[in-house]
Amino acid sequence: MRRFIRFLSHAPALAGAALLLAAGPLPADRVDGLYDAEGVFEDDRSEAFAAALGQVLVRVTGRRDIAGRAEARAVLDNAASYAQQFRQPAPGKLWVAFDGAALERALGEAGLPVWGQDRPATLLWVAVDAGGGRRFVLSSGAESEVETRLRDTLLAAAARRGIPVMFPLMDAEDRARASFAEVWGGFEDSILAASARYGADAVLVGRVDASDPGFARWTLLDESGSQRWSGGLEESVDRVADLFAARFAVVSSGESATVRLAVGGIETTADYARVLRFLERLTAVESCSVERVEGEEVLFRLTLRGDSAALEEAIGLGRVLSRESPVPGEPGLRYRVSR
Repeated sequence: MRRFIRFLSHAPALAGAALLLAAGPLPADRVDGLYDAEGVFEDDRSEAFAAALGQVLVRVTGRRDIAGRAEARAVLDNAASYAQQFRQPAPGKLWVAFDGAALERALGEAGLPVWGQDRPATLLWVAVDAGGGRRFVLSSGAESEVETRLRDTLLAAAARRGIPVMFPLMDAEDRARASFAEVWGGFEDSILAASARYGADAVLVGRVDASDPGFARWTLLDESGSQRWSGGLEESVDRVADLFAARFAVVSSGESATVRLAVGGIETTADYARVLRFLERLTAVESCSVERVEGEEVLFRLTLRGDSAALEEAIGLGRVLSRESPVPGEPGLRYRVSR
């Protein structure tokens, strides 16, 4: 422990070294590729830059209507200036990787939200009545033509919005806990019990008639409760993305706010590096520094892009830190390293 304290006394200078030594895992639901997309064009390649950036902005802001918003027009009109890499994989197509940091600054200046790479993972339990007596729950190893088509539609919609989704294995353990009848009947207790092994942040339950998939029934279950609606596959993925974006996308106020955050249970340099890396990557955090070290507790000073509510939502999503009760007379938030 004394070695750890001596290390932390030089924490700001040695943070980079600590990150290299970290053994703790990254947050599990980090979405890659948010800032790259492919656009098409006929004669003017600038059309492809704008089309690709439009796809990126939908994922990054969490807003489906972003291309039609006046605040985004200046960014879209200068799409090529934000490109870091591009290539033409086929005639009339252009793949572009955009500068994420530059785009986030531009979006903040325009008063638009930014949704970071760490996002809720959603487990999809989708019961399908395919007709002719064929009934099944979509699985990660889809084989039949109908099952593959429905699963691929859901995966494509999730990729378009930048939300991580997964399907159950539907092995013997899943079938024992959440059979087709239980998923179709919406037995939430059984579905949640079967979901525990997957470590998802939310569960989306669907009941789909393959002859008319546009009128499926859906239930979203997460820590905020349950929500129900009817609609098609892509429409329902969009609805989930909209709900999450409303909670986790951050709009910068243009003014810096600071908050102190105490984290207990930091026993090793790896713990410290894991926590520091996690905090620095949160969309709501503009900068992070160490203010005080006492035993196994580190007091961080965070400069925020949004408010503390957005910070707490993001921390709860990451599963790196667990919330603790505040100490009377001490300002700030208190957490502990999750094991």
